[in-house]
Amino acid sequence: MQPTKTFDCVNHKILLSKLEFYGITGNHYNLYKSHLTNRYQRTLLYNENGNITTSTWAKIERVIPQSSVLGPMYFLVFINDLPKFVNDKSVPILFADDTSILLSHSNAIDFNNFINTVFKILND
Repeated sequence: MQPTKTFDCVNHKILLSKLEFYGITGNHYNLYKSHLTNRYQRTLLYNENGNITTSTWAKIERVIPQSSVLGPMYFLVFINDLPKFVNDKSVPILFADDTSILLSHSNAIDFNNFINTVFKILND
């Protein structure tokens, strides 16, 4: 399964702080923390002669483990406060890792400025 870009952008420190904010503490918090932190990955390449080339190990700090029951829950916790930042400017629609932002304005120039403002808020 190819990882989606959505699950590649979740910062573990922010996610863990949100879990703690929502009351996940003690052993439960430590379980989630151990699932997310101190994870490493590398790439293996096989050539036609069967020789293997490997990359160096890299620490993963922003990727939710794929094919996990917890993946969608992690992502929803990570983005659940997004609507409060853009509600007065747009209509956010959240469903798992599929998020849409609806915008409208009667003036094309103001609409363009509106879009740029919302994208800046989302990016920040």
